[in-house]
Amino acid sequence: MKKIVVNFIVCSVLVLSSYTVWGNASDDALPERFQLAMQDKQWDIANHMLDSMLQYAPYQDQLWFNKGVVYYNQHLIAESIACFQKSLLLHPFNKDAEDNLQIAQSRLVDRLPNYFDFILLRWWRLLVNPYFHNYWAFAALFILVVVGLCMYLPMALRTKKQFRTIKNTALFLSTCFFIMAYLSWSQLSKTTVFVVQSDQAMQYATPLSKAGKQVPYGTLVSVLQSESNWYKVALPNGIETWMQKSALAKF
Repeated sequence: MKKIVVNFIVCSVLVLSSYTVWGNASDDALPERFQLAMQDKQWDIANHMLDSMLQYAPYQDQLWFNKGVVYYNQHLIAESIACFQKSLLLHPFNKDAEDNLQIAQSRLVDRLPNYFDFILLRWWRLLVNPYFHNYWAFAALFILVVVGLCMYLPMALRTKKQFRTIKNTALFLSTCFFIMAYLSWSQLSKTTVFVVQSDQAMQYATPLSKAGKQVPYGTLVSVLQSESNWYKVALPNGIETWMQKSALAKF
């Protein structure tokens, strides 16, 4: 009886913890005053309120999405694209952000080409995304909760070799997911995202290259390396290239 009570308490704590982690990642509750500003199309007021909220919740994807909507309605297309891209970095499965990003990009004259890409490579980039730590943590906690609930199964079933194998495998996966969550979270402080702030920004194969291709204003890039007046960056389409530091601003 004592063991059952302990298991129940542990499972309850894990469920609440997983709910908290997931809730923080997906909570889109916004102040009523902000919603009224959006309804009344008071874009400047709404933008100011979003800036204030982002100071306390810089990793909230819904705030970046709403900021993109505000910029789009202010006809600041490049800024709206940058915010939609930021929202997708934080929440890769945000369908609204993805749809609005496509709409905003369709209004650009110069756009980045979409290179052919393997689906497994896209999945890998998603899994190593430093903003993916919430999903790793939730998956790990979920597995632990399931394993804990399995302790209530009949003793005859729990003593079977197959059950012990499944349980140990689940615990191993949960440990791996916790490690991935920690590694992803620890990379957040090292991840540097910049936005193209020039209409004439160019990408080059090397800093010594003479010919380059234009990168649209408002494009988000991840800095991989710094060298003199140059950054080696990763573009949204996965291409690694070099850009001048003067063409970028920290996002």
